[in-house]
Amino acid sequence: MNERVKGIVLSEIDIKENDKIIQVITAEYGKISFYGRGLKKINSKNAYACQLFDLSEFSFDYRETKMQLLKSATLINEFYNIKQDYEKLMLASIILEIANNMEEDSLYELLLQTLQLLENTTEAYTVFDLFVVRILLMFGINPEVDSCVSCGETTNIETISINDGGFLCHNCNSQSHYQKYDAEFLKKFRIINKANFDVLDKILNLGLNTYDLSKPLLDFFIAHSGINLRSYRNLQNFHEST
Repeated sequence: MNERVKGIVLSEIDIKENDKIIQVITAEYGKISFYGRGLKKINSKNAYACQLFDLSEFSFDYRETKMQLLKSATLINEFYNIKQDYEKLMLASIILEIANNMEEDSLYELLLQTLQLLENTTEAYTVFDLFVVRILLMFGINPEVDSCVSCGETTNIETISINDGGFLCHNCNSQSHYQKYDAEFLKKFRIINKANFDVLDKILNLGLNTYDLSKPLLDFFIAHSGINLRSYRNLQNFHEST
């Protein structure tokens, strides 16, 4: 009775005229769906704490069902800097969509850490890429970046093959004809795939903060997870138009 739990709002669905269902990820319960009465009303006391990305404390009477009736919500962090920065907002939207499509209940701490870092960093793509790399590892679909995925050669690496699962050398790529990358780009792609949040301070200012590195990581995730990220299209359109 009268449970209180901290969680991050992952998604929302409009119900009836004034109600919403919000999907929240928590440390204690994993993902919880809350039915929020009147959340669409302008004068709703809970609406401000139930927006996408919000970290809030939710009060409810726990029931052994998938749906919990929300009693109240108190905002802890709205991640204002993310919501005010269009690129950060696009990256955060992809992060939430990935988390919402995963069955892994232990994502809360990773998601919270990622949003906190994204909120305050000047290298949004670096933080984003470290999150995606962690997710790829969790799925067991991280790219091979130590040698050619086809023959094991460690020299003459010239491309990244999404279909084959990682680096390809010149000889193996002579049959596939994938886009070639320069050695500096391949070095950076390897660094980001070997890094994690514990070494974030050490890899800042290494030229990793670029969409060009994010794109193959996201393509890898979509191709090998089977999850189609709708929010990724907004990021693609943004970079195609700039």
